[in-house]
Amino acid sequence: MKRIIALILLGILLISFAYSQTQTQPQRRNFMSQEVQYLMRLVRDLRELDKDKKVSITKNQAQKLIPILQELLKTSMLSKKDADKFISRIEGVLTDEQLTYLDKLQIERQKRFEEMRQKMQQNPQGSQTGQGQINPQWRGPQNISEKERQEFQKFMEAWSKGQPLNPFYHLTMYKKQLNDLIDYLKKK
Repeated sequence: MKRIIALILLGILLISFAYSQTQTQPQRRNFMSQEVQYLMRLVRDLRELDKDKKVSITKNQAQKLIPILQELLKTSMLSKKDADKFISRIEGVLTDEQLTYLDKLQIERQKRFEEMRQKMQQNPQGSQTGQGQINPQWRGPQNISEKERQEFQKFMEAWSKGQPLNPFYHLTMYKKQLNDLIDYLKKK
């Protein structure tokens, strides 16, 4: 009996501790959903397919992709569910070989990112200080305009309030990327 009471008290203590941790630590949101991030990578990597003739996008595929991408360009809000639908539609146009190629690109990109992260940890003199603080000399990407910086800040503020905004609709740099892809596919 004493053992059961001790287990119950331990359970209550663990639940109380877990609850207090969720109440005292602010919940950190990931930047956009994984689905939106994946959709962004997918759109970016579609042009990469044409670097290998075995997996290049055909004229027929381009004609099917263009209306999907144009619809994405006109969509203001992009929930996880909506992003999943766009992903499914785009991937539905691609062959298994093309999807495998895109997966390999992502794996290679993740390896390079991990290598860079390890180098940054080994040599904190780069863009971070030894305590993991951002170096005041590092100013972020230099190739975006002030307008794009402001757009991004507004986008982040809306995102932090829970609005699932579509980066291809609200951010000039992503809108341009998608328009360039659409123009590229139209030339096929």
